Amino acid sequence: MRLRWLGNSCVEIFADKHVLIDPNFLVKPEGKFDFVLITHEHSDHVDPEKLKEIEYGKLVAPKATLEEFGLEGIEAKPGMEIEGIKVLESWCWKAKESVSYFYNGVLHTGDSAKFPDVKAKVVFTACFPDFYDEYVSEMKRLKPELVIPIHYNPEKPEKRKNAEGLRERLEKEGINCRIVEIGEIIEI
Repeated sequence: MRLRWLGNSCVEIFADKHVLIDPNFLVKPEGKFDFVLITHEHSDHVDPEKLKEIEYGKLVAPKATLEEFGLEGIEAKPGMEIEGIKVLESWCWKAKESVSYFYNGVLHTGDSAKFPDVKAKVVFTACFPDFYDEYVSEMKRLKPELVIPIHYNPEKPEKRKNAEGLRERLEKEGINCRIVEIGEIIEI
């Protein structure tokens, strides 16, 4: 399996299915997607104009997101599973409605600092300094093989420090964390 962070909270997964999560990318994704998954309606997680730039089969998003942007898709509800993609709870700050996605060992929780209980190999997480304690506590509970901080602008040094600060905190607890560059491929 290959993973790529495409900026903001956008992640591309190359596995049995080609999946794109939170389509507001800074680096254009590759090819056609089986699924586009959206965690919640905030503009740094979904850009309808960017959706027009890619080809995809099925779009899955919370009802509030589908309605807000006038999108056609499958309503994401925690507890459902679509072709091996699990839709789980999420607690994103100031979102009308949010979900997490778990596919092929990869967990993506949008902005949440609280994580659903899964056996994740890789966790993509936001890295807001106010929530470092929560991220560390959740990763100690989940015990993923790798944590990748996202949801920051790496071109702004003060924002990249958010990811570096989280990495330092996680590594002190013995949790493997890696900062990746936009567009970098991670082989799992």
